Parts: sequence; C-alpha cells; structure tokens
Amino acid sequence: MTDEKEMDKPQILAPSLFGSCRLTITMMCLVASFNSLLITINLGMVIVCMNKVDHSNSTSDSGTSGSNCTSDSEFQYQSTCGYNTTEESDVRWDKNAQGMLLSATYYGVVSMQLLTGWLCDKFGKMKALMIGGSTVLGVVSVLSPLIIEYAGVPFFFAARVVMGACMCFMISPVLPLLRRWTTSKEQGLLVGLAFAGVGLANAATYPMTGLICELSGWRSIFYFCGICGISWSVVALFLIYDTPGRHPRVSVEEKQYLVSTQVQSLSKTTKTVIPWSKILLSVPVWAVITTNFFFFAATKGTVINLPLFVRDVLDFSVTENGIFSAMPSVVALLLHLVIGPLFDCVRAKKIFTVTVVRKTFHVIGTLIPAIMMFIVSQLPPEKKYIIIGLITIGYAMFEFAWMGGFSFAFMDMAPDYVGIIQGINNTIGLMPGFIMPVVISNMTPEGTPEQWSYVFIMFGGLYTAACLIFLIFGNSELQSWGKAKDPGNIQIAKSLETMVV
Repeated sequence: MTDEKEMDKPQILAPSLFGSCRLTITMMCLVASFNSLLITINLGMVIVCMNKVDHSNSTSDSGTSGSNCTSDSEFQYQSTCGYNTTEESDVRWDKNAQGMLLSATYYGVVSMQLLTGWLCDKFGKMKALMIGGSTVLGVVSVLSPLIIEYAGVPFFFAARVVMGACMCFMISPVLPLLRRWTTSKEQGLLVGLAFAGVGLANAATYPMTGLICELSGWRSIFYFCGICGISWSVVALFLIYDTPGRHPRVSVEEKQYLVSTQVQSLSKTTKTVIPWSKILLSVPVWAVITTNFFFFAATKGTVINLPLFVRDVLDFSVTENGIFSAMPSVVALLLHLVIGPLFDCVRAKKIFTVTVVRKTFHVIGTLIPAIMMFIVSQLPPEKKYIIIGLITIGYAMFEFAWMGGFSFAFMDMAPDYVGIIQGINNTIGLMPGFIMPVVISNMTPEGTPEQWSYVFIMFGGLYTAACLIFLIFGNSELQSWGKAKDPGNIQIAKSLETMVV
C-alpha cells in the first residue's frame, strides 16, 4: 500500500548529493560517531602509555627495591601509585582499578539508552542533544589528567560514567536526525556513511593515541581527544539543523525533495498496542537478545583489552602496540562494507529462506572467531605475529554474524516492533561492556601469558555460545504478532532511531 502511494506521488528529481546540506549533516554525524568512540576508548592506550617508562632508575629512589608504588596512603586509597607526581609516566593503577575504569563508560551508555531515545521522540532537539553531549565529553576529557592526579580513581570512575552518558547523547540522535535528512533511496548510503565513524575510530584510535604517547605523553591523549570533541560542537552550531525547514542555507530544490519523499509527516504518529506479553515470551526474541549478550562480550572484550594483552605478553613498542591493536578493526571495517551487499545479494536470489541465510552467515561469523581464539590461547608469546594475525582474522570475521546473522533478525520477525525490541536488546546486550573489563582484570592480575591464555579460551567459549544459541533457537520468519494491526503506524521507521552499532 505504501509503495502504491509513493508511485502516485509526483516524482521530484533528486538534487546533487555533493555540496548538499544533507551530505554535510551526514559528514558531521560521521565525525560525531568518530569523536565519541575516540574519546571513550582511548583509555586502553593511555594505560599502556602510563606504564611505558623504564623503571630501572626508580628502584634506588623508592623505599623498596622493585616496588612501583609509594607508601603514600592517599595513593593506596586511590588505587594509584607512582614515584614522583611531577614526572610524565608516574601514575600506576592496579589490575582491579584498570578493569573498573575500562568498564565505567558502559554504565553511562546503558543507563542513557532509553532516556535519549525518549528525548529524541518527545522534543526532536537532536542538535541540542548532540552538541551538549559532545561539549561535556570534550571538557571531561580535557580535565581527566587533573582528575587522575588530584582526585583519584573514584572520581575518575565517575567522570568515565559521565563520558559514557555523553557518548550516548552523541550517537543516539544520529538516526532520528538522518531520518529527517534522508530519503528511502539514499538512506542506506547516508546512514552507513554516518556510522562509518565508529569503524574508523576503532581502527584509528590506537595508532593515533600511540603516536601521541610517544611524542608528548599520556596527558596529551586526553587533551587532543577533548579538543576534538569541543571543536565539533562549535562547528555543529553552524552546520547541523534538526529539519530542512529550519536550515537557513538549504536550497529550495533540496528542501522540496526531502519533504516530498518523506514516508509520513513526522508530526503525525499513530498509537498502537504493543504486545508486551508476546514479545517477552517469544523464544526467537530471547534467542537474539541472549546471542547478542555473549557476542558483544566476546567482541568488545577483545577490542578493549587487546592493547593490554599486547603490552603484557607480546614484545612490541607503544607505537607498534597501537598499530597492531588497530589491525582487527581495520580489517573488520573493510569487511563491513562488503558483507552487507553480499547478504542482500544472497537473500535476493531466494534460493534459501531468510532464516537459513542468516544462520549460515551467523555460523561463519561466530565459529571461525571461536576457532581463532582457541588457537591463540595455545600459542607461545614468541609467535607474536601469528597471534596478531589470528586475532585479526577472528575479530574481523564477526562482521558476518553482525551484518548478515542474528543482529538484524528483529527486522524480519517483528518489523513493526523493532524499536521496542532493540531497546531491550541494547540495554541487556551492552552490559558486558562494564562486566568484561572487570572479569579480565581479575583473570590477569600479573598479566602472564598463562593467565591471558585463559582469557582467550573464554573468548572462544563466548563465541561458541553465541553460535549455538542462535543456531538452535533463532528464527527470522515473521511472527504472528510481528505486524501492527494499524497499517498507518511507522514503527519500522522509528526502529532505526534506537539501533546503534
């Protein structure tokens, strides 16, 4: 019915994308997603940078030979210790403090998921939310060295939670904003381009921050990333607008094109009855949610802790650490651009059902990483280049499961309730973000190769669990309750607003 209505509408020729306001806003969203990840995931390299100094000259200065902690009780309380608070690489955190701080941002991310979505729906002020989030995120990053040195771990933990909340305020409004600046013909291109910043940040953060560390120390990492966030806020004041109607520089042709091709007026929504009981009792729904929990625990646990593993076990410099820690994300980004069209091509041939296609992609994207993790757990540190290669292959292959496997099964089984289900999925599925760093830090108190081998065995087990759960219980067929009774609802369009990679 919708397609017939769109066919009856007069077709307006799309104005050139290059130089358009919609492309400008898309590129600003790309930088926003890049900055949000850059500022929040750099802590792994900061920890490596803090500990890169040679301690050979410190034993004579400290009271105890071989100790890397002072006897200051204040340092003990803050879970930090050092030789001299005026030196560059003076801060030390024990393993528990490292795991707690690495996980802190996800407390903020998880807690703000529902609030940011509600604010976008209720008030539609995406520009204000994004600028506010970016500004606070940048300011907290710039202040982080002072918080670390003079306030200690408890206050820095709180600052990291705030940064996680601000990250959510930056990323969550991107899809609601682009829904007003894209059409069905350009949505895939522009949305994909906007969120390419996430993959770019995963790939570029470690090499970039590793180089900054070598040139000017760990404090400069916080300063540089914070300035990036604040600078984006200043530029966004002049380049981002919530709707084409509010943009002072949008051309008449582009405005008419966007308005004429919108599926429905954004001011008109239809109330539908949400089948909560059927959603909460659905086995296929919980299969995806549970799969996402184990899958995210494995993938995020790998990428967050990889710099620490390279530092503890493999003999690489800080710069090499940044490069090799980024390799898995670089390859994953390349596969990300290929697997989506490949899945669409296979699905379009209709040789197999959607469920079979998704399960096939899912098995490839979980079983191969599991095998790679198990192999890495058995290799000695001397095989460091092979280890990095296997981790890169294993991590990058997860894109098969993400782009073509379980991740978007909700869109097949319940297209009119994707937003609601995905909101539940994100809240539960992101929890490993603050669980895994603590678990891994407790598993590797001395950072020995043997301790890290158990971590990679755990990663392999998590991938295996994710593989089996969706393979056995997953289903991508349309559920009996998956379509709203009211044909005028726009839940599918709204669902895009809550889906964050």
